[in-house]
Amino acid sequence: MVGAVLLGGPLAHAEPPAEGAPASRPAFSSDSLVGVVVASYTLDLTSQQEGRLQLLKARLGERVTSGQVVAQLELEPLQLETAARQAQLQATQAEVSRTELLLLQAQQRLKREQSIRQFTAAEAVETAETEVALAKVNVELAQARGAEAKALLDSASRNLETARIRAPFAGRITELYQVPGGLVGRATPILRLVSEELKLRFAVPEHIAPTVRAGTLIQVRLPALRVTLKAQVESLAPEVDPSSRHQKAEARLLIDGAMREQLATGLLAEVELAPPPVSKRAP
Repeated sequence: MVGAVLLGGPLAHAEPPAEGAPASRPAFSSDSLVGVVVASYTLDLTSQQEGRLQLLKARLGERVTSGQVVAQLELEPLQLETAARQAQLQATQAEVSRTELLLLQAQQRLKREQSIRQFTAAEAVETAETEVALAKVNVELAQARGAEAKALLDSASRNLETARIRAPFAGRITELYQVPGGLVGRATPILRLVSEELKLRFAVPEHIAPTVRAGTLIQVRLPALRVTLKAQVESLAPEVDPSSRHQKAEARLLIDGAMREQLATGLLAEVELAPPPVSKRAP
């Protein structure tokens, strides 16, 4: 997307042709460049797990917000798995409580045997000590099973959550690849999300590149819309393409909401760099 910068002009203006006359093109300098309007982010959303696509909650061209659910896998198998893991965790927690109670009983028995050591056989104390040691091991095993059950429940809960596919940023749906009922996986694109923020991407010849810096204003003409607007350079690639002898550049389009509604990604543009300011010297 290419553009020329008019520092004192309006943000954007249309150029309708005179009545009965063909649309005329403004004269551009020999340094006019060619570019294209692109989205800041474009992403094909996929599922983090395999499953059957149950719902598409966004339509083609619809705006979505960051975090909004745009598609959903079949939830019932995941809900059943989560419920089973929850029950398993509750069982292991009960087992931990039971073994802790048995340990307490063994410790109390040992304490009694130690208090009457002089009146009982030595084997009674040794037996009580062994019971305490075994009870401690049983508690540790139950706690380990509880930790495992908790991890499995967390995994099932995470799978249930990721079955609801959310938009990672605000934007528009520009492509629907799947329909409800189909099987999807990690490598299966479901829909394409394009961010609302638009940029201008263009190439700068190497002999002009030294004059382009971040913050440089450019003027952009979109022939398809017969609109001229401004943009501000954000970045310039630090290398020259060996075949074209150009450097890639990106600029932020200075547009309002009304103009954003008219723009689409992929539009070709003509770009013209602003002439350097003329310094005025006192006579």
